[in-house]
Amino acid sequence: MPALDTAVETGGIEVEFNTISNKGTIHVLGCELCTKTKYLFTQKPQIIKQGKIITFKAFMDDYRNAKYPTLILDNENLAVLQVVY
Repeated sequence: MPALDTAVETGGIEVEFNTISNKGTIHVLGCELCTKTKYLFTQKPQIIKQGKIITFKAFMDDYRNAKYPTLILDNENLAVLQVVY
């Protein structure tokens, strides 16, 4: 059975988010296994920091501090489902 999601570890990320449409882009930095330089999301991804779920707002204030964040992507469209750091 094929995996439903793909995980990619990055060297860092930059996030753009539109509060009106709830859509955004995560630009990846230092990612050898990434097939793209940016990944989209059409709904806020779940954010897990040190094993605990945090709010998307807290993530937007903190993502620059994320060391080696991992993106969990939907296999079909490579949309970001989760960010783990």
